[in-house]
Amino acid sequence: MSHEALLVTGPPGQDAAPRRRALVAEAARRLPRPSSVRILEGDTYCIALADTHPAGGTFASFEERPGGGATLVVATTRVGIDHAGIGADSSSAGSEAGHIAIELEPGGVATVRADGAAFLPGYWAEVDQSFVFSTHLASLVSLGLPADIDEQGLSEYLVTLHPLGDRTVLRNARILGAGAIVRWQLGSETRVTTDPLFTPTDDRLSDSEAIEEFGRVWRAIIGDIATRTVDERPLLGLSGGLDSRAIAVQAVEMGFRPMSYTYGSSGTYEGRIAARLAGDLELPHVVIPVTDRDVLRGAPEAFSLLDGAHSPGEMYELWFRDRLASMTGSIINGLAGGPLWGDDKGLGVRGAGEALERQWHRYAGEANTIGRFVEPSLGRDLSGLVRSGLNDSMSDWDMDARGDMVIFWKFANRQTRWGGMLINALRRIGIRTEAPFLDARFLTFAARLTTDQRRNGNLYLRAHRELFRKAAGIPRSDDGNSPNGLDHVYWSGDTSYLRQLAELTRSHPISGARRALRRVEQVGADWLSDHTPVDGPARSVEARRTVFPADLWLRTRPSYSERLLELVEGAVANPIFSAPALESAVLSVRSGRPNVGALTLAKIATAHAWSVDYENRAAALT
Repeated sequence: MSHEALLVTGPPGQDAAPRRRALVAEAARRLPRPSSVRILEGDTYCIALADTHPAGGTFASFEERPGGGATLVVATTRVGIDHAGIGADSSSAGSEAGHIAIELEPGGVATVRADGAAFLPGYWAEVDQSFVFSTHLASLVSLGLPADIDEQGLSEYLVTLHPLGDRTVLRNARILGAGAIVRWQLGSETRVTTDPLFTPTDDRLSDSEAIEEFGRVWRAIIGDIATRTVDERPLLGLSGGLDSRAIAVQAVEMGFRPMSYTYGSSGTYEGRIAARLAGDLELPHVVIPVTDRDVLRGAPEAFSLLDGAHSPGEMYELWFRDRLASMTGSIINGLAGGPLWGDDKGLGVRGAGEALERQWHRYAGEANTIGRFVEPSLGRDLSGLVRSGLNDSMSDWDMDARGDMVIFWKFANRQTRWGGMLINALRRIGIRTEAPFLDARFLTFAARLTTDQRRNGNLYLRAHRELFRKAAGIPRSDDGNSPNGLDHVYWSGDTSYLRQLAELTRSHPISGARRALRRVEQVGADWLSDHTPVDGPARSVEARRTVFPADLWLRTRPSYSERLLELVEGAVANPIFSAPALESAVLSVRSGRPNVGALTLAKIATAHAWSVDYENRAAALT
């Protein structure tokens, strides 16, 4: 089974215990696809381990403690159960032992621990004199938290796809950070500490030492994954990029040959390169087509599988849940690999002000768009709210200290949200996730990389040329260039795009020209589409460039646009949003000339569904 944890703890008393028991029972009943629930009670707590359909996704341990109290562990691997023993150092674990551990002691003491990568998300809040916790965000409302939307968290979600820091879309609800420990004691102030695996260090490696260390660590990580998944028919997501091929080549060299897969068809760059990689490496490979039946399939149910971040419009695994679950018990993917190696356009920038501007530049356009669709008072403040959220979340990091501090910020904010939603979505459809770049050993290694080693992904390219030679001559799906023909894979923020392109072209003329031509092709096609009736080239480019061309589908694929509109239309009556703006958007889609992007509409529909769910949960308690 997949598992969810539910906890209410507070003052003792004859009246309090039945109330806690009723809250936990109600929360368990409203979980996605509930199956069964085991409950333990003490003078100050009621704690439950709920099983949900389908089977798979997590492991769990639940028991009373000698002398009183209880322990509950939900983990993504069996190793995680062992790693989360009483008094254990959860912060030293990553994806290889991802877990949430709850310890309850006599006298009204609750301690909740997260692994050092926050691989398995958890959520908590204080309600009056009580402490509530769950691995399912919406369940906090069923456990007694008021169903109040946090305007700051909502604004951040609608613009960036996830709230920032430890904020959620529910007011006063917090997400556990990497290596977090929350200690709540009746009558005392709640203490929160964090000890993440991925933090800046002055322990440096030379380039050659780093390549050697990465090779050693990577072999151990992939070897352990092969052992853990031996009975699970593992699937390897193969995209044609550097991260998934690093997994594939290492696996093959160790005699581990999982089935690889990609979505779409050979008509996309990704599909074509993934098939070539699998063929050259002699990996079994399957292409999962994206049919009219699949697009946005099961979106209404998907809302409850996502905990205040992401949306069904971009969580594609949920579209194919039945197909994936029939094929495998675990999926291996390259989650977080690119950012850890240097993939952020703010890399190289020093100073809090410039770092903030770089990130704001990424989101400013979406903030302006979203501002039209939320109710006027929120719309006027939305850009300011998001900017302040970015600034507040960056204040935890000394942006003056080093040029790659943005990578640490990005990991602490985006990984525990975007990445955590993928883990949760898969486990809630019965599939475990193996993410080797989030293994404790890799995160410890990655923390030792310098700004120069991350800049442009140069060291990562060298690693591919030296450690993964079998695929070093195969082009990347992004720009058609292979690691052998590149000394630059990511853009940095310390010099201009044109200067970086010129440097690439000087060292690798063909690669630079190919990258420039792809860029010119895209920009030219977009210009034609925006300024003339000719949109054929833009459609062709978009169909090749991405497996899931949402905006193209919004104009050309009725099965997609109609399902999306069904989700959005309910939000028209939601006071969070502007009814006139949403009505205009719906009409524009029906006319074939959308005035807003598909993924923006998907976020609006998702936020609406969450707010309705929260209100319904609160109403059920009255």
